[in-house]
Amino acid sequence: MNKSSQVVIEIVDHDLCCGCGVCAAVCPSANLQMVWQDNGDRAPQQLRDCPSGCCLCLRVCPFGPQSKSEDRLAQARFGSTVDIKHSEEVGFYLESFAGYSLSGGHRDRGASGGMATWLLETLLDKGKVDAVVCVSEGTQRDRLFEYKIMTEVEGLRRAAGSRYYPVDIAEALSLMNEGSQDVRYAVIGLPCVLKGLHLAMEIKPRLRRRIVYTLGLICGHLPNRFYTEYLAHLSGVGVDKLAAVQYRAKEKTVCAGNFKFQAISKDGSSGVDIPFLKISDIWGDGYFQVNACNYCDDIFSELADASFMDAWLPEYEHDPRGHSLIVVRHHALLPILHEGTSAGACCLQLLPISRITDSQPGVIENKRELLGARLFAARLRGEKVPDKRYPPDPKLYRKLRRKVEAHIFIQQASKAQWPRLRLKNSPMLRRHFFLLSLPLVWQRMVVRVRRVLKNPTLLLRLIGRA
Repeated sequence: MNKSSQVVIEIVDHDLCCGCGVCAAVCPSANLQMVWQDNGDRAPQQLRDCPSGCCLCLRVCPFGPQSKSEDRLAQARFGSTVDIKHSEEVGFYLESFAGYSLSGGHRDRGASGGMATWLLETLLDKGKVDAVVCVSEGTQRDRLFEYKIMTEVEGLRRAAGSRYYPVDIAEALSLMNEGSQDVRYAVIGLPCVLKGLHLAMEIKPRLRRRIVYTLGLICGHLPNRFYTEYLAHLSGVGVDKLAAVQYRAKEKTVCAGNFKFQAISKDGSSGVDIPFLKISDIWGDGYFQVNACNYCDDIFSELADASFMDAWLPEYEHDPRGHSLIVVRHHALLPILHEGTSAGACCLQLLPISRITDSQPGVIENKRELLGARLFAARLRGEKVPDKRYPPDPKLYRKLRRKVEAHIFIQQASKAQWPRLRLKNSPMLRRHFFLLSLPLVWQRMVVRVRRVLKNPTLLLRLIGRA
């Protein structure tokens, strides 16, 4: 076996695996199996020795040394499209929209405006695809969620909503690649999953024929399964009793951003609902984060035929039902969206691409400015990192050093300590995690003080609120 050309040695052992599972699906020897790691991540495990010279797993790995960049993959897919435009942050695009679904209860069930579910359902109804591959509730004991192949609208509707949980596409992709009859699929996923998928489509002609559309979801980062366990613990549902969760419940909320986390135990009882504003620091500070996310530079899911995101813009945030923002890159999807608007099935308006970028300042900062600083920090630590489109930046590292190092420390410490602390009482656990966050809490306070010193009217506004 050539160990230097194997995904477990090159990627998993260097903590660079995003858990997408594409490698396990395309392995010609069926030698990779997706498993839970001790730190809560999901990654491939090697079952036996690999044939000499085979490195297919690395060729489809989104963070592999042999994989093409998003620029090269997007150029091949969209570069020759008529009327295509390009933005540094968004990548290629034809049009961009804001709106929501008016049918099927998509908006109520969905995380934002329900437009991703609406489009997938419309593709299925119109016979543009034969099946949709999406994340739904898990049927296996060790997984709350898993990728499923949906051929019925009702199943697709039940799958609506966001899942901040590691889900691999290995089993579903293996099924998609089987059989002699070509089935047309639409697949929805995170940027890393879609990159692995498009890399596999370049190598596997059968997948290239069968995967007709890919839809992307904007992703700041992915937490591992410990994030869900911790939130359930805070809500009063223990890990051993956890049966289901909802990350973005909209009931009795007053704005789009303050959705609620809900946990349901095996006996059907619900834990205490947790508004997102109470746990936003847990999310923003990178607790339980998959390490590969530190090296992702795909902000707007550049390889997707259409990308979907929350409308984090002032004109939409007041509506708790949510709005979707959409970036379209595939010509065939535009008439479907226009027809849906004309028929009253959805409500869409054109939105300048500049407003799309305005809606995601945190993700842009994380995957551009902070990326350069993190790459340089990893170099200083002697760690192996993937080649990215944006180089390590020592100047940014010096400027953002405390923030970068605090995030890495929190990420690593939370994943290492949760298995030991999960049985402790909740107040002790929360105090412990708060102490981990102190460097970032201090930095946020300094930023706010500086902002007030530059603009004293902000202080008067705060006093007025009090």
